[in-house]
Amino acid sequence: MDVLALTRTNIEGTLVVVSGFVIFGGAVWLLLSAVVGVRMGYLISATGLFAFMVILSALWAFGAPGTPPNLGPRGDLPTWFGLGAGQELSSPTYPVVEDYPADPWVDPEESGRFRGEVEPVTLAFQEFLAEEADEELRRAGVEGEITPETFEITDLRFTEVDGTLLAAARAFATTGGPEVEVVGHKDPGDLALPSWLFLGASVIGFAAHVPFLDRAERRRKEILTGGEQAPWRGPA
Repeated sequence: MDVLALTRTNIEGTLVVVSGFVIFGGAVWLLLSAVVGVRMGYLISATGLFAFMVILSALWAFGAPGTPPNLGPRGDLPTWFGLGAGQELSSPTYPVVEDYPADPWVDPEESGRFRGEVEPVTLAFQEFLAEEADEELRRAGVEGEITPETFEITDLRFTEVDGTLLAAARAFATTGGPEVEVVGHKDPGDLALPSWLFLGASVIGFAAHVPFLDRAERRRKEILTGGEQAPWRGPA
């Protein structure tokens, strides 16, 4: 789904975020401005916001005792993708495909490491085969749609090549047709990317505002000890 699509959920979510910044952040800035002036009020509220975001995004990125990481905004989740299907598979990138189902392919029932991957791989293979079948129908000019549930996945095996998890299985359509082999890989995704982006932006924002806040505080101290403030700047 396109995250930029103008759906009701996206519009309402955007309005909630903008309203939150305006109401909560704006209220703090407004109160501070009434006491220390517009510019000083902004610098205090912005520096405090970025400092808070540094702490919060650091918790998202690194976690803490009793708090696992990646509890904030999340990037792409680890996902299984089908690579190919056919009666005889080969791959120059992963020559191990030709060895299926023998070693180094592992039965998930014999290895606890892969048991949790059985269901997501099965669903991914079914969706992949359904998409391939639909594409063949379109090329042949035949109307109809194949659902993922049409395919049965059997003899599922796993292996790892240079840190990439691979899965292979046999599959057949319950409506008839030849049995084929299907192979796929697991994309690790980038779950922590938004947390690191928030952390980097917060650190930059904090570092950019601190010198100006220090300078403004020194100027304010000079005014309070005998200097003059321009009327349009508000209270010192």
